Amino acid sequence: MKKTIILLLAAVPFLAQAQLETYGRYTAGGYVEPNINIFAIRKITKKVSLAFFGLVEQKWGQALIGANYAVSGDIILGAYTGIEHGSNSPRWAASFWRGKGKTSLLVWGEVGSGKDNYLYKINLFHKYSNRFTTGLTAWRGHGIGPNFRFNLPLLATTVWSMPAYDFETNKSRLMIGVSVNMGG
Repeated sequence: MKKTIILLLAAVPFLAQAQLETYGRYTAGGYVEPNINIFAIRKITKKVSLAFFGLVEQKWGQALIGANYAVSGDIILGAYTGIEHGSNSPRWAASFWRGKGKTSLLVWGEVGSGKDNYLYKINLFHKYSNRFTTGLTAWRGHGIGPNFRFNLPLLATTVWSMPAYDFETNKSRLMIGVSVNMGG
C-alpha cells in the first residue's frame, strides 16, 4: 500500500494533466469508506497519450499505466495494465470515451486475478452549464444511480454526489466527493 501511495505522488509532477479525487462511500448502517483516486495523462502525439490511474482505499489499492488512442475528436480508446494490493497477478483495464456536444459517455472495465475480481464504471453525463453536470452512473461496488456535479471554476474543483443502489449486495449507498484538476 505504501508503494502505491509513493508511486501516485511521484507520478503527478511529470504529467501534464492530473485530477485528484477523494470521496466517501457511505453504506446504510453507518459504514463509511474513504477513497482517493488520481488520474493523470500526458499527450505524446495528437492521437496518443500516456495515462496513469491510482486508487487507495483503507484495505486495497491499485496502480495502472497505459495508453489512450483518439480514434477521432470525440472517441478515445484506452488500454492499461498494473498492479493491485495483495496479488502477484497483473490487473488489466480498458476504456471507451465518447463525447458529443455537452453529452459524454465513459465505459471503464478492470479485471484482476480471480473470477470476482473485476470492476465496471459507466458514466453518462450531460453538462447543463459551466457549473452543473448531471447524469447516470453504474459502478460495481458502489451501485447505480444519478450523479450530480457542481463545478467551482475558480478553484478548478468539482463537488459531486451520487445516491445509488447496489443490486449485487442489496445495499443503498451515497458517495460524496471532491475532484480537483491539478494542471493542464
